[in-house]
Amino acid sequence: MTTPTGFRPVVLGLLAVLLLGACGSAAAPFSSPPPVDASPSATPPTDPGGSTGGGAPGNPGQTDPTAPIGGIVNPTPVDPGFGQPKLVIPRPGQLNPRPVGAASLEPAVSGHHVLVKVTWWSGVEPCNVLDSVKVERSGTAITIQLIEGTGDAHAICIEIAEQKATIVDLGELEPGTYTISAGGKGDATPVTITVS
Repeated sequence: MTTPTGFRPVVLGLLAVLLLGACGSAAAPFSSPPPVDASPSATPPTDPGGSTGGGAPGNPGQTDPTAPIGGIVNPTPVDPGFGQPKLVIPRPGQLNPRPVGAASLEPAVSGHHVLVKVTWWSGVEPCNVLDSVKVERSGTAITIQLIEGTGDAHAICIEIAEQKATIVDLGELEPGTYTISAGGKGDATPVTITVS
């Protein structure tokens, strides 16, 4: 089968544009949260497993579906740029779930909306998979706990450290000063944010 002569350059041009766009977004630093749809018609995603976390999959720490904190932002998975963590989303249902400590917390505040990029060191998949993120709030103190598990109990994985990150959506917070910390044994220093 032959293709029209003008067709091949168009396809190659489109592929080049897509690849350049993907490379540019993979190396972009975490600087501002994605736009938030505040319209009444916007409905939060639900977890097919039945747990809720402000409408977030993989966050069984919240029981009230209207709770304003505890969501996970589902970014498009991309290969990390040099020196950047691998961006992952929770996949509930992993075997042998256990808490893991975070290495750093990077909050981003846009108006009243707060996102937190949580980074940690882990092993490779399927031996080490992010299962869920629990968010607990007590007054102005917010604690984020990462839970990892194993995707395949019989898998044999190389023992190499891999830096991973996930973005947690704390939703709309009332004006005030909040302290965000990571649960478990990790090196993450608590951070203080002000919502005005």
